[in-house]
Order: sequence, then structure tokens, then C-alpha cells
Amino acid sequence: MADLTPEGKCLFCEQTYNKSGISRHLATHLKKMDKVDKKKSLHLRVEAGPYFLNLLMDGDAKLSDLDGFLRAIWLECCGHLSQFSYGRWNEEIRLSLKCQRIFEKGTKLWYAYDFGSTTELDIKCIDVYPVAVKEKIRILSRNEPYNSICVNCKKKPAVQVCTAHWGEDDAYFCEYCAEKHEVECEEGEYSMFPIVNSPRMGVCGYTGGMIDVERD
Repeated sequence: MADLTPEGKCLFCEQTYNKSGISRHLATHLKKMDKVDKKKSLHLRVEAGPYFLNLLMDGDAKLSDLDGFLRAIWLECCGHLSQFSYGRWNEEIRLSLKCQRIFEKGTKLWYAYDFGSTTELDIKCIDVYPVAVKEKIRILSRNEPYNSICVNCKKKPAVQVCTAHWGEDDAYFCEYCAEKHEVECEEGEYSMFPIVNSPRMGVCGYTGGMIDVERD
């Protein structure tokens, strides 16, 4: 079975830390950034099980910018609806609001994408810094991707997952073995999806994000 490592690299120094340690480590770098009067940038942690993102977001950016970013990096497949709220399925927060009006240190939001096959995310503001960012949202760290060997040939890296056998030992295949499994599986090609670094893996029509980590 594929093994997702809940660790990520720091954008600033390239060192690897676990999910809880990376947030604390990033603070040591963020505190050293040049301060800018009347600016607020938000350190946000986004989680879904072992998947996580640490983001630095311009406080003047809108919640719609965060929605678009999450869709691009983790979620977008068929243009489904989404929602931010304080707690699961509570009153929806308007996307037009600036994020510095919504977030302060410790603020927690719940986010849902697709109200049928829903992917849920937890968002927490780790801290607020008087710094400026060039982009509306900058990726500070992201969990390392799947690293697995094909369960059939036990030699090549697995690149496809069979959702009909989700959670079983025979679900992850290299390209060659995936083609063979398609023929043998009752669900056939409709059950095969690429292994991607996203909590949306294997759901609906999702095949991968449009954003990856860029390092200076």
C-alpha cells in the first residue's frame, strides 16, 4: 500500500520536518522577514488527514483568492461549489471579504469542496506578521508526495490507484500493471486514477493540481 509521509520541506532552508514541527519552524523564518508598516500577512495551515499546506497570505487578499488557490493546488475537477464557514456546514462566509477581516491568530475555518463527494479541509491561522508578500498566496511548505512500489510487480513506482480496491493491499500499480488490472477489475477503467499529492485523490474526476511548490 502507498505510504503518505506527513512531512514537508521548509521553503526557506529546505530542511524537512513533520506536520506539527514544520509550522513551528517556519515561524523562525517569518519573524526575520522585513517588517512593513500597515501590512498584515497570515500564516495559514490547511489540513486534510496527512495532507497539509503552510501558506503565507496577503491580508488584503480576499477569501475568494484562497478558494481559487485551494481549487488549483488540491481540488478542482468539475467546477463544484465550495464553502467556508466557522464549523462544519455552518453559515457560509462571504468570499468577497478580505482575509485580514476573517483571520487572527488562532482562527479556525472549515472548508468544503463539492457538496456531493465532499472533500473537507481544516484551516487555521497560525500567526499574523507585519510583512508583505509579492504574491497573494505563497506556499511555505507542503507534505511530501506518495512514495510506493507497485503491489503487483514489486519493482516499479506505483502511479495509479484502483478506487474499487481502496484501502486494500492490491490497490496501487505501475503503469504496465495498471493496464493489466483494468482488464481484470470489475470496474475497469472507471476505477483507475493517478496517484496525486492531494486529499481529492480518487474522487470524482480529479487527476491532479495546477500548482506545485516553487522554491527560490
